[in-house]
Amino acid sequence: MKISKIYNVFDYPDKVRKIHKNPTPLFGGFVIFINLLAYCLVEYFGYFESNYFDNKYEILIFLFFAFLFFFIGFVDDKYSIKPNLKLLSYILLIILLMSLDKDLIIRNATFSFSNFIFNFNNFSIFFTILCFLLFINSFNMLDGINGQAASYSLYVFILFIFFNINLILSINLILVLLIFLYFNFKDKMFLGDSGTILLGFVISYFFIKSYNLGGNIFSDEIFLIMMIPGYELVRLAVQRLLKKKHPFSPDNYHIHHLLIKKVKLLNCYLFIQILLVFPFIFYFFISSSVISLIVSSIIYILLIIKISK
Repeated sequence: MKISKIYNVFDYPDKVRKIHKNPTPLFGGFVIFINLLAYCLVEYFGYFESNYFDNKYEILIFLFFAFLFFFIGFVDDKYSIKPNLKLLSYILLIILLMSLDKDLIIRNATFSFSNFIFNFNNFSIFFTILCFLLFINSFNMLDGINGQAASYSLYVFILFIFFNINLILSINLILVLLIFLYFNFKDKMFLGDSGTILLGFVISYFFIKSYNLGGNIFSDEIFLIMMIPGYELVRLAVQRLLKKKHPFSPDNYHIHHLLIKKVKLLNCYLFIQILLVFPFIFYFFISSSVISLIVSSIIYILLIIKISK
């Protein structure tokens, strides 16, 4: 609260999109970045061996870009950056990041249900930029009610452990998110754009890097984990364009805004969390990503139709 007062970074209720009662510090991003900094310093000085960074130079690159994405979110929390400027900033940062770390360029797609490998060839850079943008923006749109984005992040980092993706970082952020959730549910702290943009970048960075380094994860599995936030991004963007608005302009048509009109806040939170984890959990039990994709898509579409009436 004291630091938030110094920088005047609060989320003020407006009774329309923001239904909390009091100005709340947008401090979650700062807490997460401090822990990322600690993780990078420990790894930089060689206290444990990493499977994701070839050298200290790559560690510094990751930390530097994590800070830049955090900083964009921080400025957006304080001054509200225009959507086009924010999007352009993301694109420039991602292009620069790929030029410094070639392991982040997605060159092909492999699938759990087939030996076929789809090569992107000349579209590799474009596809990589698109993947980063889709998840960072969809994750940012996911944040709206207490616990929603942080709980989803918690789920993703637990899956990181399942897929053996950077165990030290995953455990670190799981502990941080559990502590954050305690304060978040008490309306004492919000993630803010600094938190959601930073988490979106970190998750997409390690998914892509792990996949490119031959991790035991397939393209369709990553899609199932991220599909509901992705669907929300596409639905909202199309809906806004049809209303002649910017696809990333804020409104109150997110799934949590629609659902909260039908059910209590706690039920809304629980329902959305089940929806977010269902595609991959269902796939885990039936071992068919195609069936899970079809069933999850139908459930999402029927839900949106139902709550939009």
